[in-house]
Amino acid sequence: MKTRINLYVTELQPVKEKLPLSMSVTIVISVLICSLMLCMSLYWLLGNEEELQQKLRSELAQEQTQLASQARILSRVNNNKAIMEQIKQVTLNIKNKKRVLATLKNERENDSGFSSLLVSLASISDQKVWLTKIKSKAGLLTFSGSAKHSQDIPMWVTRLSQIEELHGKTFNSLVMERDNSVINFVLHNKITMTTQEK
Repeated sequence: MKTRINLYVTELQPVKEKLPLSMSVTIVISVLICSLMLCMSLYWLLGNEEELQQKLRSELAQEQTQLASQARILSRVNNNKAIMEQIKQVTLNIKNKKRVLATLKNERENDSGFSSLLVSLASISDQKVWLTKIKSKAGLLTFSGSAKHSQDIPMWVTRLSQIEELHGKTFNSLVMERDNSVINFVLHNKITMTTQEK
């Protein structure tokens, strides 16, 4: 008579996967596609800003040439009110364009875009929480995403608040909603000025 003995205790039995490989691959591909689309959008926006700055520089150079020409005419025709008025107008236009150029340059230096943020988001990814949308408007960020378990979302938010690109931003609104087997969430932030930024 044969006797069978099960040498595999419960601890040694294979653990059943909670997340199938196909879904993991789909999630990773979705995140990569979203990241690529964001990078392409940023590249296009930076190109448009560069064209605007080039146009402003060209107009500024033309008006400076015009100002120099008017100044030469003025030196020959003293006490001409019409020419003096033209010079004042051209000088004012130059000042305004310089101010716009300075503002654009400052905004570009202070805004490095989403590239570094996306890299940091990838570094805190644990495949338990995945993002479906990132929105930025007037310095306010909105993250939309999903997770299998609700307890994974607060832990992900904690890691998110520690990345360098979000320094000075406080997340003050988290909305979660169950949809079949996943939990969807939307996370908003508000800007708080740090001592260094003040």
